[in-house]
Amino acid sequence: MSHTIQSMLIDDELNNISLLRKMLQKHCPDVNVIATETDAIKGLKLIEELQPELVFLDIQMPKLNGFEVLKKLEPIHFEVIFVTAYAEFAIEAFDYHAIGYVSKPVASDKLKASVDRASERIREKKSTENIFSLIEHRIHQNEETKIPLSTMSGLLFVTKEDIMYCESSGNYTSFMMKDGRKIMVSRQLGEYEKLLTDAFFVRIHDKFINNLKYVT
Repeated sequence: MSHTIQSMLIDDELNNISLLRKMLQKHCPDVNVIATETDAIKGLKLIEELQPELVFLDIQMPKLNGFEVLKKLEPIHFEVIFVTAYAEFAIEAFDYHAIGYVSKPVASDKLKASVDRASERIREKKSTENIFSLIEHRIHQNEETKIPLSTMSGLLFVTKEDIMYCESSGNYTSFMMKDGRKIMVSRQLGEYEKLLTDAFFVRIHDKFINNLKYVT
């Protein structure tokens, strides 16, 4: 059964919003547009109020550009698809962990591909919520030595003692393992802080949790 994605459209041009909305209705029926806004500052407040799962965001807007909107919302709890006429912002957009970057005029196949990726990411997040709750409960009872890492290729369980440190990057967390692997997961550092309650894990900074066993 498909999941209806609660989404918002923010673009300073009303005709762009109208066109995108029609394309979503035709090509991405699982996307439910709960709000639209042409004013970036009002859009920011709407995101905080409505808590959408997916935001289609223009970049070049008066008052605040799309990147500035996201900075004010960190940590970001939703997926982002940038819809813009400016191709030169693509690299910076993915620095903000955008799930998609669609150039105007919008091509239906690229729009659908971006929405499909967002949908998969949203399903992945939802599917791990119960697992996280169960693991957190067992950790508090000192019954669990492993934690789940929600990677792009699926759920990976790692032994806590093998984690050297964790680093936050917006809506993502990178785990540096003792065997040299760097594992990026699509969850925030604060969620893992609840799982890494052992005495040798210390949050030394907003962006870092360190395993003191590897500090010399």
